[in-house]
Amino acid sequence: MRNPFVYGEVVTGEDFADRADEIKELARDLKDCEKIFLISPRRYGKTSLIVNVLTELRRNGVYPIYIDLYKATSLHKLLELYSREIALTVETKLERAIRFIREVLPGLRPRVTINAEGNPSIGIDYISNKQEISRFLDEVYDLPQKLALKKKKNFCLAFDEFQEIRNFNGESIEKSMRASFQHHRNVAYLFAGSKKHMLNDMVYNKSRAFYKIGKVINLSKIPREEFRKFLEGKFKNTGFVLEEGVVDKALDLVEDYPYNAQSLCHKLWDMNLDKKKINISDIRIALGKILSEETPFCLSLWDNLTLHQRDVLRAIANFGGEKMFSQEFIAATSIGPGSTLQTSITLLIKKEIIEKNNGIYEITDVFFKEWIKRKTF
Repeated sequence: MRNPFVYGEVVTGEDFADRADEIKELARDLKDCEKIFLISPRRYGKTSLIVNVLTELRRNGVYPIYIDLYKATSLHKLLELYSREIALTVETKLERAIRFIREVLPGLRPRVTINAEGNPSIGIDYISNKQEISRFLDEVYDLPQKLALKKKKNFCLAFDEFQEIRNFNGESIEKSMRASFQHHRNVAYLFAGSKKHMLNDMVYNKSRAFYKIGKVINLSKIPREEFRKFLEGKFKNTGFVLEEGVVDKALDLVEDYPYNAQSLCHKLWDMNLDKKKINISDIRIALGKILSEETPFCLSLWDNLTLHQRDVLRAIANFGGEKMFSQEFIAATSIGPGSTLQTSITLLIKKEIIEKNNGIYEITDVFFKEWIKRKTF
């Protein structure tokens, strides 16, 4: 029997936890060719949400294009990725997609390559001249609008981890993109990312090109009532009997983070497959097994932190991250003066180990938080 709790990969259909309201809102606005920033902490299921929205748009006659900017490690890779995804959306067969690129972007030299999964894909011969790459990129930016007019069918471009463009002359690229995108009436744009502080700067800083370019949506955790029903349904549909309050206890422990909840439920399902009954006492056992498996990763992360950064994480894990700069908090946790504390917090945020929500500092991975509580005291 297949474990019904899927995590760590893009999930769709019945495996995707209920975000009906978000899908409806995003699909409606993108169908109207709006520009949207989607800001989501890690482990909230952002990428799966995007893919499900694009699937809905395809059903409604929109060309959906998904671009994962983690794969764009240079301007040349950005050009290759951008042109390839457009081509493979319009022409699903590889040979036709290569011919399409040659026709609409004369001067580019596309070729068949083998991707990391061992499957045939499309590459672009290397271009060393940055000015030439920028010229081709400007043409690619306008290509979806031209195609939309020609085919009388709207497009939607979804950029995942959009903040990554800042790694290679990002502000210049932002200006070039804005110059093109603002004139596109038949193309929707979804700029999604998980680095909240970087994306907020892009959209709220008046000096940045994407300042107030469109709507901003901050993805929240799945409402407890909806998520509980989803998880309980997965257990019960595979014949499991749950002690009263099991799922709520699990969600309390993982603080409602979708990724961690699915991971914990996955472990609970595997552990109890023979008896098909789960008690509240099983939750701590399952968590212990997960933390044991996560220890090499946690140790690697821990070893790369300064002693003071470790002290800050201990304080957050054990005392919470509220009023961290108060004299009472500093005295209770012995984490030193405010100036040193501010430096460590800034660096931990930059490393995406902590984040600030509603004035409270939180460790972004609740399993790492639990590991800190168990292993460092």
